[in-house]
Amino acid sequence: MKAEDLKNYGKGLVDSVPDAEAARRIRQASRRVRELLRAELGDGLFEEHATRVSQEIERVKPQALHALEARGLHNRPIAEGIVRRIAIMKALADLLGMDRASAVQRRLLDITLLDLMTPMWPTVEDYKRCDDPPRAFMDYTKGSMNANVRDGLHDIVWTDDSPTALAFDVRYCAWHEAAKALGDPYLCYPSTCYGDEITIPTVLDELGGVFTRKGTLAQGAPVCDFRYEFPQTDSR
Repeated sequence: MKAEDLKNYGKGLVDSVPDAEAARRIRQASRRVRELLRAELGDGLFEEHATRVSQEIERVKPQALHALEARGLHNRPIAEGIVRRIAIMKALADLLGMDRASAVQRRLLDITLLDLMTPMWPTVEDYKRCDDPPRAFMDYTKGSMNANVRDGLHDIVWTDDSPTALAFDVRYCAWHEAAKALGDPYLCYPSTCYGDEITIPTVLDELGGVFTRKGTLAQGAPVCDFRYEFPQTDSR
């Protein structure tokens, strides 16, 4: 079994489709996010937050969607979802201040992200059934990232593709672009980038790999430098 045999191989976020059970889990996790946010904010601030999210989307939607389309993202629902995700973080930061809002957002992702995102992607067990699990993970990642580039979500440069490592620099990110449109590039980090620090190690740790990233566009770095290493692997 190889990477090509895994679900949604060669697809990025635009094309990946969850099965019925995965879709159910995603709906449950989305409801859980709303419940947790209401508990964190209280009813009054929760309603105020919802109002502010709508106002932010209305304010920036035309220019944000234009900017995303100009970079090749032509899937309108995905683009609108990206703008909404950043608007949620913007409204939260306006209400609570960036530090507290970031802490709240990280807690929400810690609790719900795996159920929200991973149903569309292979599990650790899926990779372990492959002939060469580390190689399957790296090949699957290449297919997904190349699809994201094709669909206008990212612009990347591959910096390593060896038997024991895969690395790439993200020079453009649609979520970062939306955050700029909403007035603060950093909004992308707690709302989106932080999720990488949850989902990627969940898989790599079980496969004997290590994930490193020295910086992100959202934090002011020139690129998001992703690196996956498998020090105990010699895939030839």
